[in-house]
Amino acid sequence: MAAVNVGRRRKLRINARTRVVVSSMSTLTRIKLHFSETFATLLSPFTLLSWAVCIVVAVLAGPFGTYAGMNLQTRLVYWLVIVTIAIVIGHAARAAAVALIGPRRPILFDLVAATLVVIFLSPVIRIVRGVTEPSLDGLSLISIGLNTFVIAAGVFVLRRQSGLEQPGSYWVKPTEPEAPVPRLCRRLSDEFQGEILRLSASDHFVEVTTVNGVETLRMRLADAIDEMDPTHGYCVHRSHWVAHSAVVGIERENSHKLFVKLSNGDELPVSRKYRPNLVNAGLID
Repeated sequence: MAAVNVGRRRKLRINARTRVVVSSMSTLTRIKLHFSETFATLLSPFTLLSWAVCIVVAVLAGPFGTYAGMNLQTRLVYWLVIVTIAIVIGHAARAAAVALIGPRRPILFDLVAATLVVIFLSPVIRIVRGVTEPSLDGLSLISIGLNTFVIAAGVFVLRRQSGLEQPGSYWVKPTEPEAPVPRLCRRLSDEFQGEILRLSASDHFVEVTTVNGVETLRMRLADAIDEMDPTHGYCVHRSHWVAHSAVVGIERENSHKLFVKLSNGDELPVSRKYRPNLVNAGLID
């Protein structure tokens, strides 16, 4: 029996689809997490294709006077360096904007990200341009910054409108009144906002499982359940509460052991004390 319980606990941990993050984590830890997630796409096929296309177009078109002031080989080196550094800085700017602003304010998010690109990329452009074209005089850092801002802002707007950044619009008009949100959602980080599937007690913490992952909050299970109103759900165990909408089935191991199956694949034990809750709901006979 003990072996079965251990196996079930392991299965539950494996079925949790994403990382558990303690809400009291430091700002530095959150920033590191956002940077790690953002830079995971740095070598994605889409990013590499964009990198190659931008270099080819820039070398052939020679914008900002590079066609007249540089030969083909110099333009190739110049734009290879600039586009590569710009993509790295763009990823860093996006990660910083996620950590500082969050996804709920898209206009401010894109403005901050574009401004960060200007701050760090403009000096690089000025230095590289001076090295590849020493005879060029009067290249203003301000003019470089303005051009960089226009391009960076355009890239972030394009990402949002094409669905690569959420929300995909700056002005979202709700077609119908939003459903009441449980008070517990206010405690969740932006990346874990979404429909809550279950609550599980672990020592002095509560694991809140949403459709976007699992976050751990320092609070009592009873208080967390109280903050789930008006979401309808059931206690199935002294350590577990599930939302009614998340239940997809019941697994019966034997006449005495039941497990409730959730839409994300988790399976939670149903104790004898709380079985009447599911009987009254018509989920089990």
